[in-house]
Amino acid sequence: MSLLTVIALYVLGFILLSSVNAHKACSKNANLWKSIQYQLKLVETTEGRCDCDTNELHGHKMVGFLAKSSKDQTNVKSGSTVIFDKVVINTGSGYDASTGQFVAPYEGLYYFSWTTLTYYSKYFVTQLMHNGNIIAGNYPDGRGLSSGKVSATQSVLLHLAAKDKVRIRTYETGQHMYGGKWCTFSGFKI
Repeated sequence: MSLLTVIALYVLGFILLSSVNAHKACSKNANLWKSIQYQLKLVETTEGRCDCDTNELHGHKMVGFLAKSSKDQTNVKSGSTVIFDKVVINTGSGYDASTGQFVAPYEGLYYFSWTTLTYYSKYFVTQLMHNGNIIAGNYPDGRGLSSGKVSATQSVLLHLAAKDKVRIRTYETGQHMYGGKWCTFSGFKI
């Protein structure tokens, strides 16, 4: 018998003995006992391991990515894909940093968000595209400002089929987008 099992049984015995007099407590204790049994079974079947390296959690396929632009982007042609080339995480391998495109590995509901930052007298208009269709736009516009920076963030929720494509593209010629930690593109399967 493992140490964890012994501890769990000790805690359970203490709870059961401390509340024998109340029927409601007995009912709650029965539910607690079922919960403890379930947890113990999980510990026993995984031999105490956390299988955190897997891309599946209780039958749910995990997908998620976060990428950022490592360098400033200037005068990007209208309609061009914005490349977020520095991948922070890419669970499920759906995001391709070389093309700037996310391809859904599984069907499901996905959440996407992107942030762009430009500076005074410049702008950087972008759109989120789903299989060639415009879904949402993002418009940090520093024109008319004499100093400082302007950022914009947009988020969308989409139902994707497996192999659907999502990307961020410029709408007008993108004058300037900061690189580094300021401009990101992320998404995950709910």
